[in-house]
Amino acid sequence: MNRMYQWLLLTMVITFFSSCVQPEIKVALLTKLEAGSIIGTSEIAAVKEFERTHPNSRIHVIPFDDGWDPVRTKQAYGEVQRNNIQFLITSHTSTCATEIISDINRDKRLTIVTGATTTQLSKKDDYILRIIPDANQEQTAIAAKIAELAPKNILIIRDLSNPGYVIPAQEAVISELRRLVNTVKIKTYDIDANKIDITGLAPVMTDASYEVLYVLIGGYRNIAGNIAQYFYTFHPEATIFFTPWMNNKELINTAGPAISKSILPSLFPSRKESPNIEAYMSSIETNLHLSPTIISLKVYQALELLDLAFRARAANPEKAKTWLLSQKTIETRLGSITFDAFGDSSAGYYFITDIPGEFN
Repeated sequence: MNRMYQWLLLTMVITFFSSCVQPEIKVALLTKLEAGSIIGTSEIAAVKEFERTHPNSRIHVIPFDDGWDPVRTKQAYGEVQRNNIQFLITSHTSTCATEIISDINRDKRLTIVTGATTTQLSKKDDYILRIIPDANQEQTAIAAKIAELAPKNILIIRDLSNPGYVIPAQEAVISELRRLVNTVKIKTYDIDANKIDITGLAPVMTDASYEVLYVLIGGYRNIAGNIAQYFYTFHPEATIFFTPWMNNKELINTAGPAISKSILPSLFPSRKESPNIEAYMSSIETNLHLSPTIISLKVYQALELLDLAFRARAANPEKAKTWLLSQKTIETRLGSITFDAFGDSSAGYYFITDIPGEFN
């Protein structure tokens, strides 16, 4: 009888612990992973930081290199399909995002977008949730900040290598600027950030007395800082605006003295003002010896959102989507995420003037 009791007790214990051990859930991370990529190393750092702070999470991240290139993004998504991964986090550009919209929704793979602001994702009840504002919201906020300076002449340098972002972004920012400062003169000049002769911009930069330069580049590009520095040599008193995606330590090096006249829009407050942002940045800098990009913070938040859904037993795409949207506003370590009925997000913007201070 005693042995029978022990056997039953052992069986119950084994059954209990077996029910507590749940299988891992694979999550694909589509990003730029090629050697030397600031983006890729920063986002892998976000994954490692998440694993450090959530040791019991069921999430198992599998990275795929899409090179932030539309063709490679399509290929990377094919690998996701072959591996039958049902959850994705993407950080690529808007131009890349548009390549796989139909594939994602046909396959019903729940995708959290951390970088693409294209309005082609907006106001659609689908399997794509976005934890950043779309281009219209982003550019309206930037236009309002520029308008505070009451400029007479603005120069916009636009990078057409990412048309999915910069074309609607320019339309939005110009429309809002003209509404707010109806006498402003705006000149736009298109470049390809993949092949540009900086000195060739001299005639464009010197044809008016510009008070503002807006470097409209989506996705981190070192060339943004070089453009700013060259502009500064002609207009040392002008103010230079970047897009939020330029938030990276390398901007300081490439912009040189122009950084003192620059303003960086951000979805997060300065680390000097937010203990949570400071703790995240310091952890990455101390443990992994690199400075995280803005998208890495969003990747970390995306992982937290999926982890919360999985803990709530919403472990397939349909249930996870339903659970996340039902929460409306979700608190994460790095701030709150608010979804509307379509899985789009809204947020206020911060404007950082001491850019070097973010990386010291």
